[in-house]
Amino acid sequence: MLRRSNWTDLNEKQLPTLVVPSLRSLVYPALVRSWAGAKKSLQTWGCQRRMMKIVQTQLKDMPSSLLAELGSYRYSVFARGEGWSIPPRLSTPGQEYDRFDRSDVTWLIAWSVRNGISGCARLMPWTEPEQTEGIVLPFNHEKVWEMSRFSARLEVDPELPLTILWHAVQLAEINGIEFIISSATPMLEKMFEQHQVVYQPLTPGLIQSEDNLFAIRIPVSQPALAEKYRGARRFSPEEVLPSLGVSVNWHPHG
Repeated sequence: MLRRSNWTDLNEKQLPTLVVPSLRSLVYPALVRSWAGAKKSLQTWGCQRRMMKIVQTQLKDMPSSLLAELGSYRYSVFARGEGWSIPPRLSTPGQEYDRFDRSDVTWLIAWSVRNGISGCARLMPWTEPEQTEGIVLPFNHEKVWEMSRFSARLEVDPELPLTILWHAVQLAEINGIEFIISSATPMLEKMFEQHQVVYQPLTPGLIQSEDNLFAIRIPVSQPALAEKYRGARRFSPEEVLPSLGVSVNWHPHG
């Protein structure tokens, strides 16, 4: 689900201002070189803090504040934005969860200090729906993952969906998966065609965890994405969140 959201992110952080003495009175080349190196390191550090990172985590390992931020992001996109219903027993004011949010599902979360969460995707083993009588499945169900809650804030990065998708197919391939199935929109299809993402339409009704019934099959082998994103890494929550004072204290049930 791709949506140009107008909501304002309340998690924006300001980098501290660094005050340094003037170098005009320093005449020693070594000191100048040292300062130049330090300045470059500081610039790199600042850039790294602002850049988007793809966080990989299971729900059971997700820090409580990240879980809450993810729930708020999902609510803004799917419940408030798309009008999806929230089961009463899972209702938390301003947050969106569903029955597929089990402790062992994997999340890919696009996160930065500046914008907070800007995109996400949920990955889990595909479960055959009850109503598949007469449908020939075009894949081995043991080699398929389902990707749901796939979304991105295009105003933050127009190609963010492709970044998230690349990490999804990479993670799937590492785990011996051959295909990812996901719901799709005309906007997503257009982006896939523009960037040569390989996919095939599937019979409606093969995805249980989304309101959108139109499904596609995405092979993990994606040459065009590999050429563009090969070498990009994923991060754990502990690598990107300590600066915000996050503690891992959420203990899921089930």
